[in-house]
Parts: sequence; C-alpha cells; structure tokens
Amino acid sequence: MMRKTFLAICMTAPLAGCEVLMLSNVVIGCSIRPDPELHPRELPTARVGVPYSTQVDVINASTPVSKLLVAPDKPLPNGLELTHIEREKHGVIQGIPTEAGRYNVLVYGSTYGTQCAGQDAERLYKLEVTK
Repeated sequence: MMRKTFLAICMTAPLAGCEVLMLSNVVIGCSIRPDPELHPRELPTARVGVPYSTQVDVINASTPVSKLLVAPDKPLPNGLELTHIEREKHGVIQGIPTEAGRYNVLVYGSTYGTQCAGQDAERLYKLEVTK
C-alpha cells in the first residue's frame, strides 16, 4: 500500500508542475498579444449614384473574426452595407450611396476566444459622400 501511494505521489507531482508551467505560458501569451485593429484608417470618399466598394481588414487578430458589424447609432449612409463572412479577417463596405453628406460610421468586431478570451476592435470612420 505504501508503495502505491509513493508511486502515485511521484507521478502526480511532476504532472502538476507541468500543468502550472503550461498555464503560466497561456496567461503570459494572452497578456502580451497585440490588440486587433481595423484598417484602413480612413474610408475613401463615395459619390451619390456611383458604385462604392472598400475592404475593411482586421489586423493583429490572433484568431478568426467572429463578427464585423456597423453600430446602429452610427450607421452607413443609405445604399451602403457592410458584409462579412464569419471567420474571415475582412469585410466589405459596398453599394450605391443615395444621399450626399458626411457620416460618422462606427465599425466594430470581435475575434473568437480559444485559450485566451476573444478580443474586440472598433473604429469610428468619417465617410464623405459627394454629389
């Protein structure tokens, strides 16, 4: 009986140390990863009645992007929409704008979590639509 107990302790102690080491590596890795960012920094000018298309990329994402959306309180101008395919690191703003003006557009997104929690990114764009 004493021999089985000793064997169990000798086998468990090294594994526990290994688990602690692995956990600390995950915690450190999660804390030093860069925050994802949305690019471009500025959206190109659009024109009323002219097809518009520009790509919004999520850079520094360590995992796939779960969503990329436009905030309802700072939407795209009428005629434009943001499309994003889940897990892709980019989305596309496209369409044909119908009204001239200057618009504040808030694009935001998040990444999936794995060993680390998912991360969020957002950018407030100023989009000008000319006649």
